[in-house]
Amino acid sequence: VRLDDLEPFRKFQQVAAHRSACLLNYSDLARDAGVSVDTSRRYLEYLRRSYQTILLQPWHTNQTISLVKSPKLYWIDMGLLRQTGRIGEAVTGELYENYVVSETWKWCKSDTPTTNLYFYRTRHGLEVDLLAERDQRIVGFEIKNRATVTNADASGLRKLAVNLGEKWSGGMVVYAGDKIQRLEKDLWAVPSWRLFSGL
Repeated sequence: VRLDDLEPFRKFQQVAAHRSACLLNYSDLARDAGVSVDTSRRYLEYLRRSYQTILLQPWHTNQTISLVKSPKLYWIDMGLLRQTGRIGEAVTGELYENYVVSETWKWCKSDTPTTNLYFYRTRHGLEVDLLAERDQRIVGFEIKNRATVTNADASGLRKLAVNLGEKWSGGMVVYAGDKIQRLEKDLWAVPSWRLFSGL
């Protein structure tokens, strides 16, 4: 890639770092970075092709017409995300979600490359942070930056299980606590440190 002037690109990187775990809006990103929408799309493609960012697509079938179609933006490396965005040490909900999604993405790409990752969000307000699909079966993940979980934290997973029917394999609430808990038959609460290395 030929970038004659790196300053606009650096500013775009910084702005994009503050969009982690958010639905992507090219127009808003371009406005805040001071570049055109076409340049915004091109810069983001540079970030994706250089393995700095992931664009997580919404899960859908041809029969499902109410799903949001914009992707969500995540950074692959937490250190790069913090440095690029000049983000402090505090772990916000967006940073924690970025961590869980990026680590899951790296694990899938390394060990189970046939697994595809998505998020789920309808125009009617049903959201699930992360879906892992393999062999037409789906596992759902809710991500909570909290030390405790309740049954209510899995409400989106329960609704998704009904919507998916036979495709559903189970779900988990990934959280910042220390105990694995069974919430019900096919739903678990699992600390992120049991899945990945420390944040």
